[in-house]
Amino acid sequence: MRLFAIPQLVEAARLHYAQPHRGYHDVGHLDELLVLAREHTVDLDEAEQLAILFHDAVYVPGAPRGDNERLSALLMRATVATLGVGGIDLDRAGRIIEATTHAAPPPAEAARVCDLDLWRLAAPWEDFQRHARGIRHEYLHLQANEAAFWAARNSFYESMLAKPRLFATDYFVDRFEAAARANMRRALAG
Repeated sequence: MRLFAIPQLVEAARLHYAQPHRGYHDVGHLDELLVLAREHTVDLDEAEQLAILFHDAVYVPGAPRGDNERLSALLMRATVATLGVGGIDLDRAGRIIEATTHAAPPPAEAARVCDLDLWRLAAPWEDFQRHARGIRHEYLHLQANEAAFWAARNSFYESMLAKPRLFATDYFVDRFEAAARANMRRALAG
């Protein structure tokens, strides 16, 4: 079953991404992941597809690590039950969603979805910058001070660069690792 082809499921997910406080984790982010999935991971199974649709369905900037993902997994379950879509391993889809915290290397079952979610770090420079400005929009209520926000963002880049590899799968490492690292180094160089 191609879940991306079930209009009511995709539209239910899209509603959550359309909230006005979202500057990056919005409908554009979801749409981009759907395009990337069709291009780079054409054989995603149903749990992976469902995880992509709902991985950021709940997004509260500044929430404790893992809360947004845990709540997104619960919302995914409720939505699937309401729409009557069956035959999907919801436990697995939930574990994949919860792995998108990117706090640790993902388990194998979540690797491709996590790689798709991190792809934006490897986007062309102008798109990478637009992504950072979108994150800035989402954090306006938490960090009104520009310098404080950008210092925190640079700290994020430094923590990502300290990882031995950004992407979990060899496919994404081979194609996008160098570009992602170059973008973050360029951002840090100011």
